[in-house]
Amino acid sequence: MSAETTPEQEPRAPRFAFLRSATVVAVGMAIMNVAAYGFTLICVHRLVPEQFGAITALLGLLLIGNVASLGLQATGARQLATHTGTGAETLADAMLKAGRRAALGLTIVCLLATPLFVWLLHIDSVVAILLLAPTLGCLTLMGSQLGVLQGSQRWTELAAVYTSVGVGRLLLGGGALLIHPSLNAAMIGLALGAAVPALLGGFLLRGSHGGTSPQVKEVLRETVHGTHTLLAFFAIANADVLFARALLDGRHSGYYAAGVIVAKACLFLPQFVIVIVFPSLASSPGDTVRLRRAILAVAGLGACTVIGALLLPDLVLAVIGGKEDYAPLGPYTWLFAISGSAYAVLQLVVYAAIAQQEKRAALVIWIGLAVFAIGAGIVLGTGIATGMAGVQVLVAMTSTCAVVLSVVLAAGLHRQTTGGS
Repeated sequence: MSAETTPEQEPRAPRFAFLRSATVVAVGMAIMNVAAYGFTLICVHRLVPEQFGAITALLGLLLIGNVASLGLQATGARQLATHTGTGAETLADAMLKAGRRAALGLTIVCLLATPLFVWLLHIDSVVAILLLAPTLGCLTLMGSQLGVLQGSQRWTELAAVYTSVGVGRLLLGGGALLIHPSLNAAMIGLALGAAVPALLGGFLLRGSHGGTSPQVKEVLRETVHGTHTLLAFFAIANADVLFARALLDGRHSGYYAAGVIVAKACLFLPQFVIVIVFPSLASSPGDTVRLRRAILAVAGLGACTVIGALLLPDLVLAVIGGKEDYAPLGPYTWLFAISGSAYAVLQLVVYAAIAQQEKRAALVIWIGLAVFAIGAGIVLGTGIATGMAGVQVLVAMTSTCAVVLSVVLAAGLHRQTTGGS
């Protein structure tokens, strides 16, 4: 009997190991996202709509600038997942050194770009915009650490760093707002909170050594390609917030910023699927079955959020706003759920393109962003749609853009796989 049951049990072990890993990472990322979401809710309750629109625009810049961190993480995870033979420790150290160099460079660039941000976002507080630089520097350093942990499949430690991201933002960023409800206080708290995961990651990876200069350069070279693709994705995923700030009046851009809370929740909810599946997509780039299953999982989670927002709009509004100021947004929260879910699928497809080293993905996304910008400029900039109608049109345009790009990129990956086979 034992000889018959063992073959049945053996295939279950990898599945159980995968489920355990997925659960650990999902819990860590859930804590991160809920805590970050909590910070955003504190912003909604403590800031007036105009200030909330400003902090949301700054958070959009952080998400765009954070692509360097995500590029380092993707590079580290891909290289370690595909690494064979000895030398994994020196490769990991090279990734950490590359992260330190990238963090310093990005901090300097962000400081130099401060006047541009002041002009672009119509934000009077120079201090708030200056604090973007150290915040991005810490997040970039953290990205290299996450890449080493993810590529080495150290899921528990990876989850711990993810948890510290949200906890640092909630306790320090939210605490600063509770003490003094202002834009400057929010950004001070964000900068302090971003230092927490970088310090934890440095502690977990202490003692790493042996990375050579050629290895560091190779990591940075690949990071540039991955970051370019992710930059295109996060630029288009956050462009709607910037368009709303620039093309809608202050009150309706505040409404849109509140709706984006729903969209971002739907975008980040299934992110653990990407984290877990990415190393296997990198080591087995032709595994289209795994990619399809991952897309179905992400889309399924998105469908649940859309249904929930459609059936319970008042509850969603109470969670994201809790003020009568945002009451006009209530009937349209489900539109933002569709937008966020569509971008979650697009994000998965983008990471699959990075895993397969598909260089054309960035160009496709940049073209999509250009079309999106032109369309938003025509419809909103000329006054064809204004007020709440402008809010509805803009969120519908974001959803359409994400769906079209997902189909185009997925078709390109399928052609690449079948062509290579």
